[in-house]
Amino acid sequence: MGATDDDQAADEAGVPAGAAAPGGPQEGEPPARPGRASGPRDEAEALAALAALEREISAEKKTATAAAAQKKAASEAAADARPGAAASPEVAGPAPAAPTASAAGTERAGTERAGKAEAQAAATPAARATGGKAAAPAAAPHPYIVEFDKVTKTYGDFTAIRDVTFKIEDVPNRGEMVSILGPSGCGKSTVIRLIAGLAPQFPATRGTVLCAGEPVRGPGPDRGMVFQDYTSFDNRSVLDNVAFGLECRGVGRRERHDRARHWIQKVGLSVKSDADKLPHELSGGMRQRVAIARTLILEPRVILMDEPFGALDPPTRTRMQDNLVALWREQSPTVFFITHSVEEAVYLGDTIFIFSGSPGTILKEVRTPPPTKPSLEMQRDPEFRDMVFEIRALIEKLESSSRAGD
Repeated sequence: MGATDDDQAADEAGVPAGAAAPGGPQEGEPPARPGRASGPRDEAEALAALAALEREISAEKKTATAAAAQKKAASEAAADARPGAAASPEVAGPAPAAPTASAAGTERAGTERAGKAEAQAAATPAARATGGKAAAPAAAPHPYIVEFDKVTKTYGDFTAIRDVTFKIEDVPNRGEMVSILGPSGCGKSTVIRLIAGLAPQFPATRGTVLCAGEPVRGPGPDRGMVFQDYTSFDNRSVLDNVAFGLECRGVGRRERHDRARHWIQKVGLSVKSDADKLPHELSGGMRQRVAIARTLILEPRVILMDEPFGALDPPTRTRMQDNLVALWREQSPTVFFITHSVEEAVYLGDTIFIFSGSPGTILKEVRTPPPTKPSLEMQRDPEFRDMVFEIRALIEKLESSSRAGD
Protein backbone atom coordinates (compact mmCIF):
# COMPACT_ATOMS: atom_id res chain seq x y z
CA MET A 1 0.00 0.00 0.00
CA GLY A 2 1.46 3.42 -0.93
CA ALA A 3 1.63 6.59 1.14
CA THR A 4 -1.72 7.82 -0.23
CA ASP A 5 -3.37 4.56 0.78
CA ASP A 6 -1.89 4.91 4.28
CA ASP A 7 -3.43 8.35 4.62
CA GLN A 8 -6.76 7.03 3.43
CA ALA A 9 -6.60 4.11 5.89
CA ALA A 10 -5.81 6.46 8.75
CA ASP A 11 -8.75 8.68 7.78
CA GLU A 12 -11.13 5.74 7.58
CA ALA A 13 -10.03 4.48 11.04
CA GLY A 14 -10.10 7.95 12.68
CA VAL A 15 -12.46 9.56 15.13
CA PRO A 16 -15.90 10.64 13.83
CA ALA A 17 -16.07 14.37 13.31
CA GLY A 18 -19.45 14.79 15.11
CA ALA A 19 -19.11 13.17 18.57
CA ALA A 20 -22.16 13.77 20.79
CA ALA A 21 -21.84 16.47 23.44
CA PRO A 22 -22.59 15.56 27.08
CA GLY A 23 -25.85 16.81 28.38
CA GLY A 24 -28.17 15.24 25.84
CA PRO A 25 -29.14 16.34 22.38
CA GLN A 26 -30.54 19.84 22.05
CA GLU A 27 -32.41 21.25 19.08
CA GLY A 28 -30.09 21.30 16.08
CA GLU A 29 -27.49 19.06 17.78
CA PRO A 30 -26.57 15.48 16.70
CA PRO A 31 -27.94 12.62 18.85
CA ALA A 32 -25.77 11.15 21.58
CA ARG A 33 -23.65 8.06 20.82
CA PRO A 34 -25.35 4.83 21.96
CA GLY A 35 -24.32 3.52 25.34
CA ARG A 36 -23.12 6.88 26.65
CA ALA A 37 -24.80 9.16 29.24
CA SER A 38 -27.34 11.31 27.47
CA GLY A 39 -28.88 13.38 30.23
CA PRO A 40 -26.75 14.07 33.37
CA ARG A 41 -28.69 15.91 36.11
CA ASP A 42 -25.92 17.98 37.62
CA GLU A 43 -22.55 19.48 36.76
CA ALA A 44 -20.49 16.75 38.49
CA GLU A 45 -22.11 14.04 36.41
CA ALA A 46 -21.62 16.13 33.24
CA LEU A 47 -17.92 16.54 33.95
CA ALA A 48 -17.54 12.84 34.67
CA ALA A 49 -19.33 11.93 31.44
CA LEU A 50 -17.14 14.37 29.49
CA ALA A 51 -13.97 12.87 30.96
CA ALA A 52 -15.13 9.34 30.10
CA LEU A 53 -15.93 10.42 26.52
CA GLU A 54 -12.52 12.04 26.11
CA ARG A 55 -10.83 8.84 27.36
CA GLU A 56 -12.87 6.80 24.89
CA ILE A 57 -11.99 9.12 22.00
CA SER A 58 -8.32 9.06 22.99
CA ALA A 59 -8.35 5.25 23.05
CA GLU A 60 -9.96 5.16 19.59
CA LYS A 61 -7.28 7.51 18.24
CA LYS A 62 -4.48 5.33 19.60
CA THR A 63 -6.08 2.21 18.14
CA ALA A 64 -6.47 3.85 14.71
CA THR A 65 -2.90 5.20 14.74
CA ALA A 66 -1.47 1.80 15.70
CA ALA A 67 -3.47 0.11 12.91
CA ALA A 68 -2.24 2.65 10.35
CA ALA A 69 1.37 2.21 11.50
CA GLN A 70 1.06 -1.57 11.20
CA LYS A 71 -0.33 -1.31 7.68
CA LYS A 72 2.43 1.12 6.68
CA ALA A 73 5.16 -1.18 8.06
CA ALA A 74 3.74 -4.15 6.16
CA SER A 75 3.51 -2.08 2.96
CA GLU A 76 7.13 -0.92 3.24
CA ALA A 77 8.34 -4.47 3.89
CA ALA A 78 6.53 -5.70 0.78
CA ALA A 79 8.02 -2.85 -1.28
CA ASP A 80 11.54 -3.62 0.02
CA ALA A 81 11.11 -7.23 -1.06
CA ARG A 82 10.79 -6.18 -4.70
CA PRO A 83 14.31 -5.67 -6.27
CA GLY A 84 14.84 -2.13 -7.43
CA ALA A 85 11.62 -0.84 -5.83
CA ALA A 86 11.77 2.82 -4.91
CA ALA A 87 11.21 3.82 -1.29
CA SER A 88 7.84 5.40 -0.54
CA PRO A 89 8.02 9.09 0.26
CA GLU A 90 7.53 10.08 3.90
CA VAL A 91 4.02 11.24 4.78
CA ALA A 92 3.45 13.98 7.30
CA GLY A 93 1.11 12.94 10.10
CA PRO A 94 0.94 11.89 13.70
CA ALA A 95 3.92 9.98 15.08
CA PRO A 96 3.25 6.25 14.65
CA ALA A 97 3.09 3.95 17.63
CA ALA A 98 5.62 1.15 17.99
CA PRO A 99 4.89 -1.62 15.46
CA THR A 100 3.33 -4.80 16.74
CA ALA A 101 5.24 -8.07 16.87
CA SER A 102 3.58 -9.31 13.69
CA ALA A 103 4.47 -6.09 11.82
CA ALA A 104 8.09 -6.34 12.98
CA GLY A 105 8.25 -9.94 11.83
CA THR A 106 6.85 -9.00 8.43
CA GLU A 107 9.44 -6.23 8.09
CA ARG A 108 12.30 -8.59 8.96
CA ALA A 109 11.05 -11.13 6.41
CA GLY A 110 10.78 -8.44 3.76
CA THR A 111 14.30 -7.24 4.50
CA GLU A 112 15.68 -10.78 4.18
CA ARG A 113 13.90 -11.31 0.84
CA ALA A 114 15.20 -7.99 -0.44
CA GLY A 115 18.75 -8.94 0.59
CA LYS A 116 18.49 -12.24 -1.29
CA ALA A 117 17.10 -10.51 -4.37
CA GLU A 118 19.93 -7.95 -4.29
CA ALA A 119 22.53 -10.71 -4.01
CA GLN A 120 21.00 -12.52 -6.99
CA ALA A 121 21.01 -9.32 -9.03
CA ALA A 122 24.66 -8.68 -8.13
CA ALA A 123 25.54 -12.16 -9.36
CA THR A 124 24.38 -11.48 -12.92
CA PRO A 125 27.10 -10.77 -15.54
CA ALA A 126 25.79 -7.24 -16.17
CA ALA A 127 25.87 -6.43 -12.46
CA ARG A 128 29.32 -7.93 -11.97
CA ALA A 129 30.59 -5.73 -14.81
CA THR A 130 29.26 -2.63 -13.05
CA GLY A 131 30.43 -3.41 -9.52
CA GLY A 132 27.29 -5.18 -8.28
CA LYS A 133 24.85 -2.53 -9.47
CA ALA A 134 22.30 -3.11 -12.19
CA ALA A 135 23.69 -1.72 -15.43
CA ALA A 136 21.71 1.05 -17.08
CA PRO A 137 20.38 0.06 -20.50
CA ALA A 138 22.62 1.24 -23.33
CA ALA A 139 21.29 4.08 -25.41
CA ALA A 140 20.10 2.90 -28.79
CA PRO A 141 22.36 4.08 -31.61
CA HIS A 142 20.97 6.78 -33.85
CA PRO A 143 19.61 5.20 -37.05
CA TYR A 144 21.41 7.70 -39.33
CA ILE A 145 25.11 8.54 -39.28
CA VAL A 146 24.78 11.64 -41.52
CA GLU A 147 21.67 13.69 -42.29
CA PHE A 148 21.11 16.75 -44.48
CA ASP A 149 17.76 18.51 -44.26
CA LYS A 150 17.16 21.19 -46.91
CA VAL A 151 20.75 22.43 -46.69
CA THR A 152 21.68 25.54 -48.69
CA LYS A 153 25.03 27.33 -48.83
CA THR A 154 25.46 30.77 -50.36
CA TYR A 155 28.41 33.15 -50.68
CA GLY A 156 26.99 36.61 -51.28
CA ASP A 157 25.00 36.34 -54.50
CA PHE A 158 26.39 32.89 -55.39
CA THR A 159 24.57 29.73 -54.29
CA ALA A 160 26.79 26.64 -54.17
CA ILE A 161 24.15 24.08 -53.13
CA ARG A 162 20.41 24.39 -52.64
CA ASP A 163 17.97 22.30 -50.58
CA VAL A 164 20.21 19.23 -50.38
CA THR A 165 18.43 16.50 -48.39
CA PHE A 166 19.56 12.94 -47.69
CA LYS A 167 20.01 10.39 -44.88
CA ILE A 168 22.74 7.75 -44.62
CA GLU A 169 21.93 4.80 -42.36
CA ASP A 170 24.29 3.83 -39.56
CA VAL A 171 24.62 0.12 -40.37
CA PRO A 172 26.31 -1.81 -37.51
CA ASN A 173 29.67 -3.35 -38.47
CA ARG A 174 29.30 -2.15 -42.06
CA GLY A 175 29.60 1.50 -42.95
CA GLU A 176 28.05 2.84 -46.12
CA MET A 177 30.22 3.86 -49.10
CA VAL A 178 28.66 6.93 -50.73
CA SER A 179 29.93 8.11 -54.11
CA ILE A 180 29.16 11.67 -55.23
CA LEU A 181 29.09 12.41 -58.96
CA GLY A 182 28.45 15.72 -60.68
CA PRO A 183 29.94 18.40 -62.95
CA SER A 184 32.70 20.71 -61.73
CA GLY A 185 31.43 23.52 -59.52
CA CYS A 186 28.20 21.74 -58.50
CA GLY A 187 28.98 21.83 -54.77
CA LYS A 188 30.29 18.30 -54.16
CA SER A 189 33.18 19.56 -52.03
CA THR A 190 30.81 21.91 -50.21
CA VAL A 191 28.75 18.92 -49.07
CA ILE A 192 31.62 16.98 -47.51
CA ARG A 193 33.21 20.10 -45.99
CA LEU A 194 29.90 20.87 -44.29
CA ILE A 195 30.03 17.37 -42.80
CA ALA A 196 33.66 17.95 -41.75
CA GLY A 197 32.80 21.34 -40.22
CA LEU A 198 35.47 23.15 -42.26
CA ALA A 199 35.23 26.87 -43.07
CA PRO A 200 34.42 28.69 -45.29
CA GLN A 201 31.86 26.11 -46.46
CA PHE A 202 30.78 25.57 -42.85
CA PRO A 203 28.31 26.54 -41.48
CA ALA A 204 25.38 26.12 -43.83
CA THR A 205 23.36 29.21 -44.72
CA ARG A 206 20.10 27.32 -44.21
CA GLY A 207 19.13 23.79 -43.23
CA THR A 208 20.43 21.22 -40.78
CA VAL A 209 23.55 19.02 -40.90
CA LEU A 210 23.63 16.18 -38.36
CA CYS A 211 26.26 13.55 -37.61
CA ALA A 212 25.04 10.62 -35.47
CA GLY A 213 21.99 12.68 -34.56
CA GLU A 214 23.98 15.69 -33.30
CA PRO A 215 24.37 19.04 -35.09
CA VAL A 216 27.81 19.51 -36.64
CA ARG A 217 29.50 22.38 -34.77
CA GLY A 218 32.96 22.17 -36.30
CA PRO A 219 35.74 19.62 -36.94
CA GLY A 220 35.77 16.58 -34.68
CA PRO A 221 37.69 13.31 -34.15
CA ASP A 222 34.69 11.29 -35.37
CA ARG A 223 35.27 12.62 -38.92
CA GLY A 224 38.45 12.37 -41.00
CA MET A 225 39.29 14.14 -44.27
CA VAL A 226 41.48 13.09 -47.21
CA PHE A 227 42.03 15.89 -49.74
CA GLN A 228 42.86 15.79 -53.42
CA ASP A 229 45.99 17.83 -52.83
CA TYR A 230 48.91 16.21 -51.05
CA THR A 231 48.70 17.40 -47.46
CA SER A 232 51.70 15.82 -45.74
CA PHE A 233 53.99 17.93 -43.54
CA ASP A 234 57.13 18.47 -45.60
CA ASN A 235 59.43 18.59 -42.56
CA ARG A 236 58.16 15.32 -41.06
CA SER A 237 59.01 11.77 -42.02
CA VAL A 238 56.35 9.34 -43.21
CA LEU A 239 56.33 7.81 -39.72
CA ASP A 240 55.76 11.16 -37.99
CA ASN A 241 53.18 12.25 -40.57
CA VAL A 242 51.09 9.12 -39.98
CA ALA A 243 51.47 9.50 -36.19
CA PHE A 244 50.61 13.21 -36.18
CA GLY A 245 46.97 12.82 -35.04
CA LEU A 246 47.98 10.54 -32.18
CA GLU A 247 50.63 13.07 -31.15
CA CYS A 248 47.93 15.74 -30.98
CA ARG A 249 45.91 13.43 -28.72
CA GLY A 250 48.85 13.11 -26.33
CA VAL A 251 49.72 9.48 -27.12
CA GLY A 252 53.28 8.61 -26.07
CA ARG A 253 56.04 8.49 -28.66
CA ARG A 254 56.61 4.74 -28.48
CA GLU A 255 52.94 3.81 -28.75
CA ARG A 256 52.13 6.22 -31.55
CA HIS A 257 55.15 5.08 -33.60
CA ASP A 258 54.20 1.42 -33.15
CA ARG A 259 50.67 2.14 -34.34
CA ALA A 260 51.97 4.28 -37.22
CA ARG A 261 54.20 1.46 -38.43
CA HIS A 262 51.19 -0.84 -38.43
CA TRP A 263 49.21 1.56 -40.63
CA ILE A 264 52.12 2.28 -42.94
CA GLN A 265 52.15 -1.40 -43.76
CA LYS A 266 48.33 -1.58 -43.99
CA VAL A 267 48.19 1.03 -46.77
CA GLY A 268 50.80 -0.80 -48.84
CA LEU A 269 54.00 1.07 -47.93
CA SER A 270 57.20 -0.48 -46.57
CA VAL A 271 58.06 0.21 -42.94
CA LYS A 272 61.69 -0.62 -43.61
CA SER A 273 62.27 1.51 -46.71
CA ASP A 274 59.54 4.21 -46.51
CA ALA A 275 58.97 5.09 -42.83
CA ASP A 276 61.92 7.50 -42.58
CA LYS A 277 61.41 9.21 -45.96
CA LEU A 278 60.30 12.80 -46.30
CA PRO A 279 57.24 13.59 -48.46
CA HIS A 280 59.28 15.00 -51.35
CA GLU A 281 60.91 11.58 -51.72
CA LEU A 282 57.55 9.89 -52.37
CA SER A 283 55.42 9.50 -55.50
CA GLY A 284 51.91 10.93 -55.66
CA GLY A 285 50.31 7.57 -54.92
CA MET A 286 52.61 7.01 -51.96
CA ARG A 287 51.77 10.45 -50.53
CA GLN A 288 48.06 9.68 -50.76
CA ARG A 289 48.66 6.40 -48.96
CA VAL A 290 50.33 8.40 -46.18
CA ALA A 291 47.28 10.71 -46.02
CA ILE A 292 44.90 7.75 -45.82
CA ALA A 293 46.98 6.09 -43.09
CA ARG A 294 47.07 9.37 -41.13
CA THR A 295 43.25 9.46 -41.27
CA LEU A 296 42.51 5.79 -40.55
CA ILE A 297 44.88 5.55 -37.58
CA LEU A 298 42.43 7.77 -35.65
CA GLU A 299 39.55 5.35 -36.39
CA PRO A 300 36.94 7.97 -37.37
CA ARG A 301 33.33 6.92 -37.90
CA VAL A 302 33.08 9.01 -41.08
CA ILE A 303 35.80 9.43 -43.74
CA LEU A 304 35.44 12.25 -46.27
CA MET A 305 37.47 11.89 -49.46
CA ASP A 306 37.62 14.74 -51.98
CA GLU A 307 38.84 13.20 -55.26
CA PRO A 308 41.83 11.59 -53.53
CA PHE A 309 42.83 9.52 -56.58
CA GLY A 310 42.13 12.14 -59.24
CA ALA A 311 45.78 12.98 -59.92
CA LEU A 312 47.02 9.38 -60.02
CA ASP A 313 47.85 7.35 -63.13
CA PRO A 314 45.30 4.60 -64.00
CA PRO A 315 47.26 1.57 -62.70
CA THR A 316 48.00 3.31 -59.39
CA ARG A 317 44.41 4.49 -59.18
CA THR A 318 42.97 0.97 -59.48
CA ARG A 319 45.40 -0.33 -56.84
CA MET A 320 44.38 2.49 -54.50
CA GLN A 321 40.70 1.65 -55.08
CA ASP A 322 41.33 -1.98 -54.11
CA ASN A 323 43.32 -0.89 -51.06
CA LEU A 324 40.53 1.46 -49.97
CA VAL A 325 37.88 -1.28 -50.29
CA ALA A 326 40.00 -3.67 -48.21
CA LEU A 327 40.53 -1.07 -45.46
CA TRP A 328 36.87 -0.07 -45.53
CA ARG A 329 35.74 -3.67 -45.07
CA GLU A 330 38.11 -4.12 -42.16
CA GLN A 331 37.36 -0.88 -40.29
CA SER A 332 33.73 -0.31 -41.44
CA PRO A 333 33.56 3.49 -41.45
CA THR A 334 31.03 5.46 -43.48
CA VAL A 335 32.87 6.92 -46.50
CA PHE A 336 31.85 9.86 -48.69
CA PHE A 337 33.88 9.72 -51.91
CA ILE A 338 33.84 12.52 -54.49
CA THR A 339 34.83 11.55 -58.03
CA HIS A 340 34.33 12.50 -61.68
CA SER A 341 34.79 8.88 -62.79
CA VAL A 342 31.57 6.91 -63.25
CA GLU A 343 33.55 3.64 -63.14
CA GLU A 344 35.11 4.60 -59.83
CA ALA A 345 31.75 5.67 -58.39
CA VAL A 346 30.08 2.39 -59.41
CA TYR A 347 32.96 0.25 -58.14
CA LEU A 348 33.24 1.93 -54.73
CA GLY A 349 29.72 3.10 -53.96
CA ASP A 350 26.80 1.40 -52.26
CA THR A 351 24.93 4.63 -52.95
CA ILE A 352 25.62 7.16 -55.70
CA PHE A 353 24.37 10.74 -55.43
CA ILE A 354 24.14 12.42 -58.84
CA PHE A 355 24.28 16.21 -58.48
CA SER A 356 22.99 18.86 -60.84
CA GLY A 357 25.02 21.79 -62.05
CA SER A 358 25.34 24.87 -59.85
CA PRO A 359 23.51 25.46 -57.62
CA GLY A 360 23.97 21.81 -56.78
CA THR A 361 21.12 19.61 -55.67
CA ILE A 362 20.63 15.85 -55.76
CA LEU A 363 18.98 14.86 -59.03
CA LYS A 364 19.04 11.12 -58.44
CA GLU A 365 20.09 8.54 -55.85
CA VAL A 366 21.24 5.20 -57.27
CA ARG A 367 21.91 1.98 -55.35
CA THR A 368 24.72 -0.25 -56.65
CA PRO A 369 25.93 -3.72 -55.58
CA PRO A 370 29.13 -3.88 -53.50
CA PRO A 371 32.40 -4.86 -55.22
CA THR A 372 33.06 -8.59 -55.27
CA LYS A 373 36.29 -8.55 -57.32
CA PRO A 374 39.34 -6.31 -57.74
CA SER A 375 38.75 -3.12 -59.69
CA LEU A 376 40.29 -4.28 -63.00
CA GLU A 377 38.28 -7.51 -62.98
CA MET A 378 35.07 -5.68 -62.13
CA GLN A 379 35.55 -3.31 -65.06
CA ARG A 380 35.62 -6.30 -67.43
CA ASP A 381 32.38 -7.68 -66.00
CA PRO A 382 29.40 -7.22 -68.40
CA GLU A 383 26.99 -6.35 -65.58
CA PHE A 384 29.41 -3.73 -64.26
CA ARG A 385 29.76 -2.15 -67.72
CA ASP A 386 25.99 -2.13 -68.17
CA MET A 387 25.63 -0.28 -64.84
CA VAL A 388 28.27 2.27 -65.90
CA PHE A 389 26.55 2.92 -69.24
CA GLU A 390 23.16 3.17 -67.55
CA ILE A 391 24.40 5.79 -65.07
CA ARG A 392 26.18 7.75 -67.80
CA ALA A 393 22.96 7.86 -69.82
CA LEU A 394 21.04 8.88 -66.70
CA ILE A 395 23.50 11.70 -65.95
CA GLU A 396 23.23 12.99 -69.50
CA LYS A 397 19.42 12.87 -69.39
CA LEU A 398 19.23 14.59 -66.00
CA GLU A 399 21.70 17.29 -66.97
CA SER A 400 19.85 17.91 -70.25
CA SER A 401 16.55 18.24 -68.39
CA SER A 402 18.18 20.55 -65.86
CA ARG A 403 19.59 22.79 -68.60
CA ALA A 404 16.18 22.90 -70.29
CA GLY A 405 14.53 23.95 -67.02
CA ASP A 406 12.34 20.85 -66.76
